[in-house]
Amino acid sequence: MRPLSPRAIRLGERMRSFGDAALRNVPEPDLSRLRAEVRQLRAMLGGAGSGSGAAPDRLREQVSRFRETGRLPDVKAARLVCWGTTLRDPQASSLIEDPDRFPNLIHEVDGFRDLRRPYRRCWRGLLDGYVRYDPADAVEAGRRNWTMLREYLNDNLPMLERQGSPPDWLATIDGHPNLLGEAPCDRYGSALLEGDEEVLEPLRRDLGVGDSSWLMRRIFDAQIDAAVAYDDARLRRVMPRVVELITGHDLLADSALARVLDRYARCAAVEVDPVLRDLSVARWGNPWLERNDTLWTGVGDAARQMVSSWLKLSLIEKFFSLLSEDRLNDQRRVAFWKGYVDRIDDMHFALGEAAYRNPTPDFRALRKAMAGRLLRLDDAGTARNNAFIMRMGGRVFVEFGEKGNAMFAFNAAGAPFDLKRPSISGNKSALKHPSHLARMIHTDVGGERWERKIERRISELLGGAPSLGARPTQPPEPRP
Repeated sequence: MRPLSPRAIRLGERMRSFGDAALRNVPEPDLSRLRAEVRQLRAMLGGAGSGSGAAPDRLREQVSRFRETGRLPDVKAARLVCWGTTLRDPQASSLIEDPDRFPNLIHEVDGFRDLRRPYRRCWRGLLDGYVRYDPADAVEAGRRNWTMLREYLNDNLPMLERQGSPPDWLATIDGHPNLLGEAPCDRYGSALLEGDEEVLEPLRRDLGVGDSSWLMRRIFDAQIDAAVAYDDARLRRVMPRVVELITGHDLLADSALARVLDRYARCAAVEVDPVLRDLSVARWGNPWLERNDTLWTGVGDAARQMVSSWLKLSLIEKFFSLLSEDRLNDQRRVAFWKGYVDRIDDMHFALGEAAYRNPTPDFRALRKAMAGRLLRLDDAGTARNNAFIMRMGGRVFVEFGEKGNAMFAFNAAGAPFDLKRPSISGNKSALKHPSHLARMIHTDVGGERWERKIERRISELLGGAPSLGARPTQPPEPRP
């Protein structure tokens, strides 16, 4: 390398001088937030003992020595062993699952109580094991030791050294002593449902509570506990957050969803919640199909019936909005059948070629929603015709989507068609068979609305009182 010329040397000196002058009055940066982020990343990415500052191999070495001797020779060894209570070893279970050595560890650590700050560091290591070890998945010895550890930490928290500048983690556990109690997470449920996400930030940042900690599962449960304890109005207000919460926790979703559905079914006025309906059906399938009984066993009868009614109503609305042509009359038919939703035992949908093959998103979603009760409709006059088939009691009622088609009623026991087959005919060989019990038309006659006439006829066929909910108000204005 060629030596620098005198001119280049002078230039370098002037540049250094200029840089020193420019930085002379710049204040020292506040690195506290950066350090906090580093701690949080270590908690999220590190395993057991990551907060000790020691390598896992070193922790394992100290834990192994303690298991051999049952003694802690000094506070340095004590601190490392305390941070290694949940480390797994191919040759042995974790120390917290040792029925003999773990109680002995607590006894040995307690012997350093008079060394205030070293003892505090040991206590912090034990807290890390408490946060990381999941008692729900533990062996019996591990569960007993974990419970003993919780009691020890709780009893000795007030004894920790707080003189001078206590560490951030101590201020955090002082502010959240509930973590060491019988109900560690109850206080967070309502706050999180109301949108206060910051309440968990200190736990993640200072205590190493990561997503894999059992505390996060308890925090999830606390939110569900809070939701089902709300009054009706408050429950409806937070329902979008509850559904989002359940959707984001697949392994915990089923039990939580069952609890929320059972609570929602107890509302004084049960309003249709489309998102809750769709989530339930997506997880457990159509609630009125026997083949899904096992999936719906965690839900009470009232909740299952509620979702069944929601799904039936949704399918009726979609049928008459997508699959028929007389929109004004269809809205009247939707309003009419809404009054019978809770009396409909089963429903099938027979789609003509146009709807059965339609590739658009709306039709694909409709066919998916009808899964298990979807047939292909043949010989129905045109490829655009579709049929809606309902069973109520011992009767089967058939509605068609295309204008000019009457509604037919059959005896379910002797119906001239088989709904278990993949296709069905829409002519006189099946859905319009001459053996029908009744043929009803959707035409107002002599000042009487067709709804009233058909309602009376259905009542006669079912042998019961007319459905009050089936009487709609004035028909909607025709669309321009």
